[in-house]
Amino acid sequence: MKNIKEVKLKRGQLYWYILEVIGMTILSGGNPLRPIIPMAIKEIIKTLKEVKNLNIKEEKIKKSLENLEKNEIIELEEKEDKVFVKLKDKNNLTVLKYSIKALLDFKKKEKKWNGKWFLVFFDVPEIQRNKRDYLRSFLNKIGFYCYQKSVYVFPYECEKEITLIKKIVEGAKYMKYIIAEKIEDEAKIKTFFSL
Repeated sequence: MKNIKEVKLKRGQLYWYILEVIGMTILSGGNPLRPIIPMAIKEIIKTLKEVKNLNIKEEKIKKSLENLEKNEIIELEEKEDKVFVKLKDKNNLTVLKYSIKALLDFKKKEKKWNGKWFLVFFDVPEIQRNKRDYLRSFLNKIGFYCYQKSVYVFPYECEKEITLIKKIVEGAKYMKYIIAEKIEDEAKIKTFFSL
């Protein structure tokens, strides 16, 4: 595990990491956070250590949480000697976007590749070009490989994430999901994903 002194976070980076942790916990349906149950700061610190390999002091976490509360993304609640975090809106697009990326990053880091490819393709009408461009940009940002202009590849099962993307990204309603045993130019894609 990295020592706290080794970790140099850019300004505002911790803010986004915390959003990823909160959203990822909701999306995975895992404990201790469900959309209606608050999450203790200690659990956020523990998850940052496990998922991001970051060892952050509690005071820094609290400061970022206060900023998230000011921006009305979360609510902080004190009970006895603990501070709990509750997401104000479980469908907050910013949180969902970062948490989808965190879940996919976690799969890349933790899962063993089973030799299958998971593809999404779409045919967004030309009249909605801006939605199509946004969808391409979104898929790139969350870690998909651009196989062709409207075909993207990921090496791990991601049907739940695709279903969620369809709900939060307008142009994504045109997306289709495919599981493939073999695709051309596999070596290039394996290199991209370090397989």
